[in-house]
This record gives sequence, structure tokens and C-alpha cells, in this order.
Amino acid sequence: MQQQANHSNTERGIIPDFCQLPRVFILVLLSELLAILFTILTYNLQQSAWYLLGFHSIFVLWISLFSGAFFCLTRRWLNRCSIVIVTVLSTAAIALITLLTSFLALSLFFNTAITLSPEQLWFLIRNTTAAVLITLVWMRYLYLRQQVLNGIIAEGEARFRSLQAKIQPHFLFNTLNTIASLIAISPAKAENTLEHLATLLRSSLKPGDDLVPLQTELELCQHYLEIEKQRLGDKLIVDWQIDVEPEVYKLPPFTLQPLVENAVYHGIQRLVDGGVVTIKAEQITGQSLSSKVATSAEYFLRLEGSNPLPATGSKPGNQTAQSNIQQRLSIRYGSQAKMTTHRNDDHYITELLIPGAQP
Repeated sequence: MQQQANHSNTERGIIPDFCQLPRVFILVLLSELLAILFTILTYNLQQSAWYLLGFHSIFVLWISLFSGAFFCLTRRWLNRCSIVIVTVLSTAAIALITLLTSFLALSLFFNTAITLSPEQLWFLIRNTTAAVLITLVWMRYLYLRQQVLNGIIAEGEARFRSLQAKIQPHFLFNTLNTIASLIAISPAKAENTLEHLATLLRSSLKPGDDLVPLQTELELCQHYLEIEKQRLGDKLIVDWQIDVEPEVYKLPPFTLQPLVENAVYHGIQRLVDGGVVTIKAEQITGQSLSSKVATSAEYFLRLEGSNPLPATGSKPGNQTAQSNIQQRLSIRYGSQAKMTTHRNDDHYITELLIPGAQP
């Protein structure tokens, strides 16, 4: 298997990804609305409204699809440029596409020789000017959208740093008490527990990477669960169902560990007899998710965590960690990733769908 490592957040650049089919559909829809507007503005009783609408639809669609193809091919490069350069290049490209399309329309629809008569010059200037003005308005919208998105990203990263640097006080105190009680009866277990705690502390304090291997996230969960097993004993049982190669897949750090911590603290700990925390990882195809999430990704990494709850009607705890994880997935993957939670009988189940994995 090979991870699609460069499936980074397509929302981070100012130019959207026009290689995705949902955006192409929206582009066609907006083009048709624009064609209807042009038809209303230019219609007179001597012309056929349907012929005029058909002409405007084909003409605007040509420009829109050629412009979308241009941005699809150059988006990665444009998104590395400054907003001024992006605006100038985008406006110039769309103006050139509009000019060439106008020449093509004169030849095909009007069946006239290109003589640059006053009527033809007006047709070319009018179309190009309208395209430039629409592009400038569109670029202004994209700039404002990017500013809002940057604020969301900054807030999400700040929350992640807060989550990363924050070891829950109850967990830290419980672990220290567990170590203190083990020192007298089992120094080896006390030493192992201390090593697990040190690993968790190092992970929470080091600078966060953009993506980490699934193997790293699973090891972090194992360190946490080993500590809790010393405290809860036979009450805590872990069922690992990992049906993928963990070294291959990548995901945002601290995605799985907070969910496992919630499962223990809000589920197993409150049960007299304890229970089983189940952690699943598998690869599924995008076709099987058509009813769940709109996506162009071919494969998904599916993570699932489940744990028993004390009683019907009890709450699984506050949703702070879940909201943080969901926001970070949304920032990185947009609508491609999804996080769902539901209750099945007396079990609380959390499912994560992360795009980009390919065999």
C-alpha cells in the first residue's frame, strides 16, 4: 500500500480546486445563471429568447470550463504566489480566454470574417471587460474567504496546541497515585508506568507535526491504556482490530488518543464490572460512502472506537475533545473527512473517515 501523502487540505489556498467534480458542477450551475442574466439584460422583442439563451449558455460555459481547466492545472503554483500576483495572473488568463472564445464565437455563430469592424471590436471589448470585472469581484470574494479561513485555521491550531499541551489533571493525579501505590508492591510495574507517563508527556509537549503515521497514534493510545490498566486492573479490556498497515496511513496528531481517553473516563471507569474498549482500523472505498459523504477520494481510512456506557440515558461526557478533532479534520480535509458518533444499545461509538489512503 501507498499513502496519498500529498492529499493536504485543498481549502488552504486562495484558488479552489477545480479538479473536483462537485466544484465543476457548481461552476456549470453558476455559468448557466450568468447566461440567464445576460439573456434578460440583452433580450429584445426582435430576437428569440431561447436562441439568445442558448448562445449565452454555450459562450459562458466555454469560458467557465476553459478557465476552470486553467485553474485546475495551475492551482498549486498560484497558491504559492502573493494575492497581487494571483489576481493579476488570474485576471489576465480569464481575459485572454474570453478574448479567444469571443473570436471563436464570431467565426462559428455569426459566420463572419474577422475584420475587426466597430461591431466586432465592441463585441470583443464588451466581453473581455465583463470577464475582467467579474474576475476581480470573484478574486475579492476569494480573498475575504481566505481571511476567514485563516482565522478558523489559527483558532483550530490554537485549540490543538491547548489540547496537546494539556494532560487532564484527573489522569495525571490518578497516574501519580498509581505509581506511588506500586512502588512498595511492584517496583517494576511502577517503573513501567512511569515510562509510559513520560512518553505521553513528551508527545504532548513536543511541537505538533502536520501529519503522523497511524502507528504513532496507536502507540500513544497503547501507552495511555497501559497506564489505565494499572489503575483499573481487569475492569479495562482492550480489543484491537487493526486491519491495515499502520505505518502506511497518516492522520492529524492526537486524533485517536483523546477519544480513547473519553472511552475510559466516561465509560469503563464508571462501570462496576468495567468493559471492553474496541478500536478498529480498516480501509474502505469511496463508492461505499456515497450516501454518507460527498467525496472524490477513492479510498478512506475508517477508524472506530466503541465503549460501554453506565446506563441508558447517561451522557458520554462533554464533547470538547470531539469538537476539537472534528474541527481539525474539517480544516485539513474539508468535506472529505467525517466524524460521527451514535449510541447503539449501551455502547457509545465514534467513527472517523479520513480520505487519501490508496493500495
